[in-house]
Amino acid sequence: LLSRASVLSASLRNMEVVEAVALALQALMEGQMQLHHPTKDQPTLNLYIKNVRHRGGLLLSKGCEAVALLAGFPSDHAVTQAAREYGLNLGMSYQILKDLRVTEGNYAKLLDKIKKESASKSGVSYRPKELEGPLQFAGPLLYAAVLFPGLDDMASRGFGNVSDVLHARSLIERCQGVEGIRRLAQYHAASALEALAVLPESEAKDGLAMLVHYTLEAEQPRLVRANYALDGKFAEPSTKSTSYYAAMMQAEELAKRELYGALDRLSDVAWTSMLEVKDTLVRSVLGIKDRASTDISTLHKIAVREAVLLYGKAVKVETVQQYVNAQGMLRVSAMAVEKMLHEEIQWQLRNGIETAEDIEQLAARPPQQTREA
Repeated sequence: LLSRASVLSASLRNMEVVEAVALALQALMEGQMQLHHPTKDQPTLNLYIKNVRHRGGLLLSKGCEAVALLAGFPSDHAVTQAAREYGLNLGMSYQILKDLRVTEGNYAKLLDKIKKESASKSGVSYRPKELEGPLQFAGPLLYAAVLFPGLDDMASRGFGNVSDVLHARSLIERCQGVEGIRRLAQYHAASALEALAVLPESEAKDGLAMLVHYTLEAEQPRLVRANYALDGKFAEPSTKSTSYYAAMMQAEELAKRELYGALDRLSDVAWTSMLEVKDTLVRSVLGIKDRASTDISTLHKIAVREAVLLYGKAVKVETVQQYVNAQGMLRVSAMAVEKMLHEEIQWQLRNGIETAEDIEQLAARPPQQTREA
């Protein structure tokens, strides 16, 4: 297809169009080569965005530019520039969401394999890079690495086991990495629509705008050729695709249950009564005078907060579980810790909490200035 595009562009005898198509093909090949490098060669979110620009953005950008040039507009004309910006942002939005869909699909497959491994006596072996693939080659991990720099090191050396993969995924969820990447795609989609403002009102312009909205649809069904009949009518995909994310979330919970269940079995299960609990970093902030009379769930949440302040937001679930159980309170499961840890970090991120002093300042604010927890 690409070679055919090159031949056809050359047949136009328009050097500007030939150059535009050649640059698009060059950028596409460079982007594809970068994609297969290890994560350590692409340590930042900015470099991932640059890669997306090469793989998806410039191809559509140069294609749209070529159309404007063939229509007789100079390369520096406002219409040509608008066409270029529209194609660039539409291509980036599409590529970001496509990468995300592929990555989430690979992650779902890995979770399914983990589930089968837990039910097998002999276990399941993993191919080289199989543990890395579901998380390394798309934006959420690099998005999360902005907040958790340790993710770069973890991904570059390779995930040694399933526990490492689930921990990396947990860090992505704590900072809402998947949602952050979707917002990035939405930003480029909005930029594509903004570029269309230069063009006169027409049916073609409405079609270009509709294409942007199709790009943002879940699973992008209207951009899949197989979903169209021979007469061009769109056929709704099966319900299987609509329940994809729900199935993945269920598989993820099962995988975590197996992993955390093993952690629970290794931990001491002899906690049967409340003991006197030592003072903590946030005791004065929360006004707790007698922790023995406080609800058990609240005590657990307090201990989780202390652990995050002590070990950082990238702390592993098992570390927090050990800390909570070591406080002398009723034992808490790893699954419960994982849920409380996610809620606590989301609260800290919303309120800019890094230290116990930040909590004190938050508590001292007037009620109307304090964000909802």
